[in-house]
Amino acid sequence: MPSLPRLAAAVAVAAAVCVTASSCSALGLGSDEKTWEFDRYGDAPKAGTRSFVLDAWVPTDAVDIRAMTSREAPEEAVLTFHSAALPADAAGCAAVEPVTAAPPLSPAWLPDPAPTTGWSCGDWTVVADDGTVWAWRG
Repeated sequence: MPSLPRLAAAVAVAAAVCVTASSCSALGLGSDEKTWEFDRYGDAPKAGTRSFVLDAWVPTDAVDIRAMTSREAPEEAVLTFHSAALPADAAGCAAVEPVTAAPPLSPAWLPDPAPTTGWSCGDWTVVADDGTVWAWRG
């Protein structure tokens, strides 16, 4: 039979592990996805070695930018923003109908179902509705 001090120590360790694990989950530290939010285009990275940068097709008037990438496969990403400009206006984008590529991740802000007409902009599939743009790759 374990002694009372050993039992108390085991309970304390178990409680610390539970608190640590739940704190990491609440903060998203144990999550498989990484998220970013930027108020406007100028705040977001456009080049470099970061795991997320805006592609050239994203218009400079983009605001309320949100993105999510997979920690396991950073090429898997989803993006949303608001803009008066459509990807059709961007160089390197071509119309796609119907959109058949499915988003690799499912953030709450991604529409379900997504619009069925859109654009292919490099390796991104892009759809839009009433000034809101959603895009995904991977």
